[in-house]
Amino acid sequence: MSIRRTALVAVGLLATGLAVAPPAVADPAPAAGCGVTDLMVKSSTYWVEHDTDQAANNWSNALFHVGNLAQVRTTGISNHKTWPWTEANRWQLPLDPAHPFAADPQASGEAYLDVWFFHQEDRVLDPLRANLAAEAASVAQGRTRYWSTPDALAMSLPSFVRIGVMDSDQALLDAARTLFRDAERRLFDDFTGLWLGNAQANGFAVSGLAKAVLALPADSPDRAEYARTLKRSAESLRWLQRPDGFWNAELLFGGQESSSTALITHALAAGINAGVLDRDAYLPVVRRGWTALTTSALRDSGLFGYVQARGSHRRAGADDSAAFGVGAFLSAGQQVAALTPGC
Repeated sequence: MSIRRTALVAVGLLATGLAVAPPAVADPAPAAGCGVTDLMVKSSTYWVEHDTDQAANNWSNALFHVGNLAQVRTTGISNHKTWPWTEANRWQLPLDPAHPFAADPQASGEAYLDVWFFHQEDRVLDPLRANLAAEAASVAQGRTRYWSTPDALAMSLPSFVRIGVMDSDQALLDAARTLFRDAERRLFDDFTGLWLGNAQANGFAVSGLAKAVLALPADSPDRAEYARTLKRSAESLRWLQRPDGFWNAELLFGGQESSSTALITHALAAGINAGVLDRDAYLPVVRRGWTALTTSALRDSGLFGYVQARGSHRRAGADDSAAFGVGAFLSAGQQVAALTPGC
């Protein structure tokens, strides 16, 4: 048995209560007032003032804008960057004609859904609706392998579920469930509670599941299904959190990594807010994650560092940042603020 497999088996034992718990770690107290929102604004301001690739219509910029609008809805403070970005894209998905139902381009759709909250015009969502409807028709014909990595749960699942709920479109909700079950069967290990891949992959998966749970009605069977897998993953991931609050890039090793830490912190905080994760068990984990992000990853300048490039195995450094990492931090901040007295 490999070292990695042995360690993941240990996670499975921990999650089922058959191993000794790790030493207790002090639970950092929440900041006085709403320091959460100040830190959100600091990071987004630095990003929009310094990044050189903000015009591209791609998944990373899309996830930044999802976080950017999470900041607007949490703080009331806007940098007026997201609407111009969506308008310049003409609300199109950056599709590859050879792979029209790839998950990554649909991340732009989530940004369009968020901007629609402020600009409720049909043109904002028409391209997304058309793409999802075509994919749902393909799924109904038996083609179910469009989600090839756990990342797809963050890139695609939120758009399917939110449009499905908004439009009362059962075909979209059915397609999302089918795609999820196919991906879960191939990419999720129920024994360890972990998704195939590194901390980022697991972070993307649980963050996407948390968004689906938040979007669905409380009595939805789909919500219960997504929540069940979220809870199973959360139970394992909390055992893998480092004492300093970060998750390692490769879960077991690889050094601190802030995008996965932000994604997991977002998912756990959202799970508490949605009522599907136990507050007493997970709030200390959320607080440790947020403390790591705001005292180590976030610099005084506002630079959000230790972001590993997606798919890379190179250790992230203090100056390494990316749009999706900042967006994950902002999305986490929205959920952490909801758990923080004074916010």
